[in-house]
Amino acid sequence: MQAKSRRFQYWGYLLVGALAFAGFYFISTMGQKVFLKAVLGEPAEMIDEAMNSARISPRITSRIGEVSSRNFQLNQVGNRKDTLVFRISLKGERADATLKLWMVKRPSGAWNIVKSDTLFSN
Repeated sequence: MQAKSRRFQYWGYLLVGALAFAGFYFISTMGQKVFLKAVLGEPAEMIDEAMNSARISPRITSRIGEVSSRNFQLNQVGNRKDTLVFRISLKGERADATLKLWMVKRPSGAWNIVKSDTLFSN
């Protein structure tokens, strides 16, 4: 009887470890998209695309180095549901970059970035 219960403990720990790894992997890869979609709705895909393209942009990485962390902040929503202003902060090896983007919802329902501004700091 003892051997059977130890075998169960071994598989139980292995199963818990596998579930923890799967949860961590899901959160690290899909968690941000799911969170943005839940909070912002439609423009979440464009914001996620802007964050990913800014992280690998040669213009930005040549000035700040490899990006070690990124942060997203919604500045103002206001009472108009067709305009968004948000800020992406990237921390790099040598410096930091802050991108401010203005988005507008077109009559067709598509969201477009109409203006962007990049600020580099040490």
